[in-house]
Amino acid sequence: MPDAFEKADVCIVGAGAAGGIMALELARRGVSVGVLESGPRHDFAQRPKRVRAFLRGEDPWATTTRDLDAYTTGGDAPDPLLRNRVRGVGGSTLHWEGYALRMHADDFRLRTLYGVADDWPLGYGDLEPYYAGAEAALGVAGVDDDPWASPRSAPFPLPPFPFSYSDGLFEGACRSAGVRLHHLSQARNSIAYGGRAQCRACATCEVCPTGAKASVDLTHIPRAEATGRAYLLAGATALRLELDGAGRVDHVVYAGPDRREHRMTGRIFVLAAGAVENSRLLLLSSSRNPRGIGNGSGLVGRYFASHPILDVTGRLDRPSFPHRVGFSTAMSRQFTVGRDRQRRGAFLLEFLNTAGPVPAVIAATSDKRGAALRAQVRAEYGRMVGVRIYCEPMPHRGNSVTLDPQVVDYFGNPAPRVTLDVQGYERDGLKEALDVAVEILRTMGAADIAPAPLRFSGHQIGTHRMGADPATSVVDADQQSHEIPNLYLVGSGSFVTAGSSHPTLTIAAIAIRTAERIAMRLRPNEESARPAVPRGR
Repeated sequence: MPDAFEKADVCIVGAGAAGGIMALELARRGVSVGVLESGPRHDFAQRPKRVRAFLRGEDPWATTTRDLDAYTTGGDAPDPLLRNRVRGVGGSTLHWEGYALRMHADDFRLRTLYGVADDWPLGYGDLEPYYAGAEAALGVAGVDDDPWASPRSAPFPLPPFPFSYSDGLFEGACRSAGVRLHHLSQARNSIAYGGRAQCRACATCEVCPTGAKASVDLTHIPRAEATGRAYLLAGATALRLELDGAGRVDHVVYAGPDRREHRMTGRIFVLAAGAVENSRLLLLSSSRNPRGIGNGSGLVGRYFASHPILDVTGRLDRPSFPHRVGFSTAMSRQFTVGRDRQRRGAFLLEFLNTAGPVPAVIAATSDKRGAALRAQVRAEYGRMVGVRIYCEPMPHRGNSVTLDPQVVDYFGNPAPRVTLDVQGYERDGLKEALDVAVEILRTMGAADIAPAPLRFSGHQIGTHRMGADPATSVVDADQQSHEIPNLYLVGSGSFVTAGSSHPTLTIAAIAIRTAERIAMRLRPNEESARPAVPRGR
């Protein structure tokens, strides 16, 4: 790493949705940035190879360094991390579905409106212009047909993906069931945009082979490096933060696969490695305090959450023509707002375009051959429909990320232990959502209606929550540590509550806002630039 970036203005740990976006937003404002990324820089030319691995049922982004991703779990919930993390330049945006939803204005005020959880220290109005900037930078396709959406200051930058054939089937059933269906906005090119191709509906979104799905290794990192003010070091795992005598971060200690330790200094440090690794890094940096640094509230690692997911499927007596589009194009947010949130989790409904197994899976699991197998595939394929439920989790202090001294990672540090229980608030939300999904499927005339086992999204939420009171939060509304003045923590780990929406667009909006605040702090006499927007179509 060049000497200039060993002493960058800002050192960022993590090159995913938060860190990658902040690198560009800071660099284009004249701030020098050094980015440490634990994983590799994945070669885009190798995407076809990763697609083949995905089609074989393998994890296409699996970490190759032994025990680097070591962790343990506790609680009664399914494993929330299994195949839900990516270590590499781009982070989770390499494998996310691309669904780009704003949170609702009510999501920021649960205590005020419903008497549960806590309010955020900032509101929807504070984030709205940054939502617009994030949508433009990522290239979000959508249309303003969601009756429950909060107000927008700008239209979607890209037109929506058209509804699928099965969406039409769902629309009629939803109308009869009193449910409103609308478009699902997503950071995927419905037309060519930002130098990236139009989506070809490859149905392998976990590894987009064309670059049509937005990921920060394509949308932000190259542009940050092109400024000449940002440098990224891949294969560099942050091990701990060291404080100076004044209680400020002096440097971050990192190491590569050879385990040799190095240090990066800076004026400001940003942790953007995800809710699990951000909190773990604070807990590991404990030479003076056994509770870790920045943890006077005792809340580092607390209030971990993830969206519980339930897929409900049924079989029609007519074709539903699934798998023509490899991602969903319709949803309903009708149940994401309302008075019932004081007693049960809000939930959104995603109408699947990929329900049921493909012919190859039917054949692989069948004991038939020849004409009999052909008849089985024709009888079973193409008639399944499904609804996916994302439920709002209530922040529970006992759901946590702690250190497990019995299990160590590649560098000999205690692995994170993730404890997650599903409690009454979530169970009541899932139960009501299941009733709604079943009613829709029955209205469609579906048979064999059944829910799949409960699982969790890849959304890591909580562990360094924001707030105005240092006694009940870890960072303030600007994501600045209450205790360490030159330390910021960004990402969904700062979320006070989770809502039922996918968090990536909110992560992006907050990252842009935080970069603006840091740039103003470092360069108070320079006018802050607006959020970066790629060239149009």
